[in-house]
Amino acid sequence: MRFLPFALILLSLPLSGQALAGQKSVTYFLDGARVEQELPAANGYVELPLPDNFAPGSLRVKPASGGGVLRVELVAAQKERRRAGEIARLKERKAELQDRMAVLERREEIFSAAARSQSGKAPRKTKANPDPLGSLQQGTDFALNQMESVYRSKRKCRNNLEEVERQIAAAAKGVAAARIWLAGGKARVSYLLQDERWTPCYDLRVSGEGSGELLLHARLPRREKGVQYAVSRGTVAEAVKAQTVRGEYPTLSRYPLQAVVGAEKGSPPSRLSFTAVEAGLPPGEGYLFWHGEYLGGGRFAGGGATEFSLAK
Repeated sequence: MRFLPFALILLSLPLSGQALAGQKSVTYFLDGARVEQELPAANGYVELPLPDNFAPGSLRVKPASGGGVLRVELVAAQKERRRAGEIARLKERKAELQDRMAVLERREEIFSAAARSQSGKAPRKTKANPDPLGSLQQGTDFALNQMESVYRSKRKCRNNLEEVERQIAAAAKGVAAARIWLAGGKARVSYLLQDERWTPCYDLRVSGEGSGELLLHARLPRREKGVQYAVSRGTVAEAVKAQTVRGEYPTLSRYPLQAVVGAEKGSPPSRLSFTAVEAGLPPGEGYLFWHGEYLGGGRFAGGGATEFSLAK
């Protein structure tokens, strides 16, 4: 028990200059995302792991507590310690599969030769072999069955090889980390993410003839504990103010739907017509609710739209 306080002290120390958890926020746009984070620098140095979908050329670094940025070095994936270890493991696995494929190809040659040899034999009845045709057929069937097994094993091995090669290519791709030296205790960094954005989704909730409500939601790709999220209705290049959101499916805004028509009185509609709502709303997925009942989804054209139809 006397070693427990010392162990707790060790656990509280910085880990080899790696970036510790700091204030972090993610803003989602219609075509990407921006990550902003404040990082403490131990002895003027911090190392920031970067995600696989980091957008090249988007990293920005500035001091957060006086001083200045001295140097920034981007580490290629294949040179970063963790990635290098993973690549080495995958290459070893690839070598094992290639050895396995060589063995299977040799077995294929052996059984192929055996099948040819069986088919070329002239059946001769002897005291030791009273049924030469049956024996010949049995030997041929055995060789063919073994070849079939080899073919299945080769196909499985070939698929595994292709998957390992894809993993090696993915692990060696892009930038894995940023090494930052600065004259100060904290760094404020930001960078962009590719292929990660929010998806506009609309609820068209009809409560009766002539009345309803349109709700704009944001479907977010992921949530990380302790991170602040925001959504902008523009693109990364546009200066559209973002709003802070909570949850995986936050409501961004609500609009009244006027003059809702498109169905016989009392019947659930498959098509709606209404006066246009706010201009500039992005197109997205739409979902129709009739007196609280979900009827299905379709494509909503966004700002200026006056109609909505369920997908057939």
